[in-house]
Amino acid sequence: MTQPGYDALADTYAEMFPDPYQYPIEAHAAAAFAEAAAGRIGRTVDVGCGLGHVAADLAARGLDVIGVDPSPGMLAHARSLHPHVAFSADDASLSTLTDGPIAAILARFSLIHVEPSEVRSTVRRWAARVSAGTPVLVAFQAADEPGPAIAFDHAVAPAWRWHPDEFGEVLAAAGFEESWRIVYRDKNYRFPMAQILAHRR
Repeated sequence: MTQPGYDALADTYAEMFPDPYQYPIEAHAAAAFAEAAAGRIGRTVDVGCGLGHVAADLAARGLDVIGVDPSPGMLAHARSLHPHVAFSADDASLSTLTDGPIAAILARFSLIHVEPSEVRSTVRRWAARVSAGTPVLVAFQAADEPGPAIAFDHAVAPAWRWHPDEFGEVLAAAGFEESWRIVYRDKNYRFPMAQILAHRR
């Protein structure tokens, strides 16, 4: 899976988003995820790492992190900005990430660009590769009404919003048990946003 839209806008993204988090609640969720991942054997994977800011924050918290992204342009910025963090060209399938166990998985606003039917198979692939207790944190633009994921007009690439209950069912069907969720709104953003932390059963 390629992301030509993100390649074209990589320089713009680097200028517009110099910080890892846009809202304080995101930083709190990432800190809770880092605490859940601490001490686990293997690497923490930041899926759709973009500019690498969040991967670098997790590394600063003591995790062994690798950021993966399908956009060469975004990875170029990530490697330049955070040379102490490992980055690899890959998509949400993690098909090229074969060396060693996975300690935890973070996917912040990246699975929104995956076709909903493929999201289900992607999460099942994650479940098959991790051990019991492995934490997964997923963040996404949320839908207000229950039901299947719905497409929305993302500025860069095709994207879908999920109702938190629907995504919780996706995680549960793959073998993950939800630990907590946060659904929050900001007056400056058009959609609610959700974060769900789950652990492999």
